[in-house]
Amino acid sequence: MNFQRGLVVAMAGVVLTLGACRGGEVADEAGPLPPVEIPTLTPESQPFRTRTSFANGVLSIDVPTPNGQPRTLDTVQDLEFTWARFLSRPVQPNHSSREWLLVDNHYDGRVLLYAVVSWNATDSTDYLAAGWWLLYPPDVPAWAIESATRGVFLDGPELDPANPPDLPVTGTATYVGGMGGLYTYNYGRAWGELAESTEVTEFAGPVSLTADFDQNRITGCLGCPGPIETAPGRHLAPAVPWGADDPAALPAGYDVHFAASIGANGAFEDIAVTVDHPDRTIVDSAGTWRGQFSNVPDVDGAPRRVVGSTDVLFAEHDGSHGRFTGIFDALTPATTTPPER
Repeated sequence: MNFQRGLVVAMAGVVLTLGACRGGEVADEAGPLPPVEIPTLTPESQPFRTRTSFANGVLSIDVPTPNGQPRTLDTVQDLEFTWARFLSRPVQPNHSSREWLLVDNHYDGRVLLYAVVSWNATDSTDYLAAGWWLLYPPDVPAWAIESATRGVFLDGPELDPANPPDLPVTGTATYVGGMGGLYTYNYGRAWGELAESTEVTEFAGPVSLTADFDQNRITGCLGCPGPIETAPGRHLAPAVPWGADDPAALPAGYDVHFAASIGANGAFEDIAVTVDHPDRTIVDSAGTWRGQFSNVPDVDGAPRRVVGSTDVLFAEHDGSHGRFTGIFDALTPATTTPPER
């Protein structure tokens, strides 16, 4: 999601002009530059479970609050805007989808929430809801994102922890889908006049995962099936201008690799995360990722879906450091392609 840009990138042309003569890594008349300080990387686990309901076309979502009392928003009372014409075709046969922007302007503070739902047109209890929220303290404007508490969610009957999946005991399954969220880049000294500044934008990218049920292991990658792209203003547009300029340091080129053990309940969580880039030297990376397999099988007997959330940080040799925070949803090809009859 695109929350806020920390600077105006009118300097992008200047950066390109300086590309051939950036002196960030060489000595000048005053002597060599001091060593680059590599930041300590401290990822945050991103819980994605919350209570939702979807009945008669109305979606409701519980938003946790610091005092422990959830704020419940729904698509009737709290509707700010809704649309579907920008959504891509649902990947599952016989499914429909819609997006909503919800706002709860309460005495205790404002909640700004984006939600997207895909549901079975013949069985509305078969649905998946996902999205992000911003929880603001009282009297804080919507554009002051740094003051808001951020949250993500993925929920639906097939992800109910009280009804875990019946996992296969052998074989493998592949999952393909997408991941989206927030991309942050803090510029190091090799970026000339952009050094020590920060840019934040939404990202969206393809994700692929492989479950090895013999080994109870799941591995995956964001960016390997195709480049990670920016999506400024795609969600929470009132808080972030639609179509804002891209950051100078694009997320394209990064590959984020994951690995975890699968629990008997179909859930997983791990810190086995690494980041690669063909042109930027990654000196450190750290992250958390967690997820859940669906309790609905595909036609081959494997869980039809795997979802989850991530928080990934990386540091580069010039002091630059970045972050990907988001959620993912991936399906087996047997789920998205109707079986031959």
